[in-house]
Amino acid sequence: MAKRLFITEKPSVAASFAEVLGVKISKSERTRGFAESEGIIVTWCFGHLVTLAYPEAYDQKYKEWKVEHLPIIPNEYKYVIIDDEGVKKQFDVISKLMNRDDVEVIYSCTDSGREGEYIFRLVYNQCGCKKPVRRVWISSQTEEAIKKGIDEAKDISEYNSLASSAYCRAKEDWLFGMNFSRIFTYMYGRELSRHLNETKPCVIAVGRVMTCVLGLVVDRENEIRNFVPQIHYGVQADFLSADSLISYKGKWQPEKKNRRKTKENADKEGIKKDKENIDKENMDDEEKYISKEEALKLIEKLKGESAVIKKVEIKEKKEQPPLLFNLAELQSEANKKFKMPVNKTLEVAQNLYEKKLISYPRTDSRVISTDVVNEIPKILNAIYVTPEFKENIKRIKEFGELKINKSTKRYVDNGKITDHYAIIPTYVKANMASLSEDERNIYTLVVKRFLAIFYPPAVYNTVRVETEIKGEIFISNAKTLKEPGWKEVYEVSPAKGEEEITDSPIHKLKKNEKCSVEKLDLEEKETKPPPRYTDGTLIIT
Repeated sequence: MAKRLFITEKPSVAASFAEVLGVKISKSERTRGFAESEGIIVTWCFGHLVTLAYPEAYDQKYKEWKVEHLPIIPNEYKYVIIDDEGVKKQFDVISKLMNRDDVEVIYSCTDSGREGEYIFRLVYNQCGCKKPVRRVWISSQTEEAIKKGIDEAKDISEYNSLASSAYCRAKEDWLFGMNFSRIFTYMYGRELSRHLNETKPCVIAVGRVMTCVLGLVVDRENEIRNFVPQIHYGVQADFLSADSLISYKGKWQPEKKNRRKTKENADKEGIKKDKENIDKENMDDEEKYISKEEALKLIEKLKGESAVIKKVEIKEKKEQPPLLFNLAELQSEANKKFKMPVNKTLEVAQNLYEKKLISYPRTDSRVISTDVVNEIPKILNAIYVTPEFKENIKRIKEFGELKINKSTKRYVDNGKITDHYAIIPTYVKANMASLSEDERNIYTLVVKRFLAIFYPPAVYNTVRVETEIKGEIFISNAKTLKEPGWKEVYEVSPAKGEEEITDSPIHKLKKNEKCSVEKLDLEEKETKPPPRYTDGTLIIT
């Protein structure tokens, strides 16, 4: 009887496919590396089983690192089974299954992405198999998604471009690493070993990604070490309004005389700056400080003087819910909130994916597809069962009709999706008690970011007050949260320099209201070097 062979990337994923296909994987079958029923065989890889061979596989002379051998550019690349007993055993299992006479068609069920495609193709080619292959492409491991993926599996030739990009990237890494590591070690290895008091020359590893990241870190470190702090001075006043009896603070605003340049004036002076740059220059001028002597002189000038409010500007600002998570944003947010390393976040997210709780994590997209919109009610109903999120779902129901539909371009856009849509929860009900602390944290982040998009915008009142003392202007700013909106469910980590929310009632001040000057203080500020990179900031740089 002809059989179908299903090959997954990991044993845990094989279990999900086996369950859908009606195949039971016993302990003995897990040991032998596959499970089989009347018409179906399920087996699995352990991630990568095959890799590019080292240079000495092409010529034994490359065992010695000599500059005259460089560059090493193979005419045809060689691949080998990874030197690990368990890997070799599983490769032999898959090879025999692929080439069994009763296996008619093979289903590639590795992760739906470039790396998953590469893992399968390497094994398939290394086994010398020529049988037809169908590609199962899914974004979650729910039973429904797996069934649909199998039913709609395409001929693997449909993914040849994806495979080609995977092969090209691997070859690029090989060429870059094998050649540059050798030349840099030849040029600088001995010198580095002397600095480190090592007896043998140091090997300097160079890679396509690692070297770029190291360059960013070194450049930032040099900025920090070469930074020369500067001290600037300003003046801060404490006011008490005469009518409303509101206490508030204001910062002295340097006069902008002769500093503001309109676009027209800039053009006359032959300065080729666009309006945006000029506005930025004006904004920077507002942050300028003066010398200590000038600040003290100003304080002396204003002592004993009264003040009057010249302007009160109140604006309402709406803040939309943030976009959904892609992998980089999830890693950055987890690092900020939980100090979780980025590789740990990916590991945890992958575990949640394999437990069918979230969609595929290795995605660049921050929106969902129109197809997923139909599943939203089912997902919300599953989340409602989890006590931690029940009140959030009740609030969404209070808002009435769901605000997300197929025409909501901010969150639903097929054109902005590459391989996979954003990371969202699935309709599988989560048992939070059974998850590890890290899994609960990441799952909660994903769920709350998803729920936030169904909430209304957050609404702020921003207030700017100008207070005058003897012709000098002091600025006061405040930001108050009027309506929390989506911030009821999810609060993003504040960006650097973002205005803090305050409960100061300066919005009640009135134009022309007189004030007493309670205090004048010398303000001293020292410029700071840029911060060192963290896992979270580096991943989105």
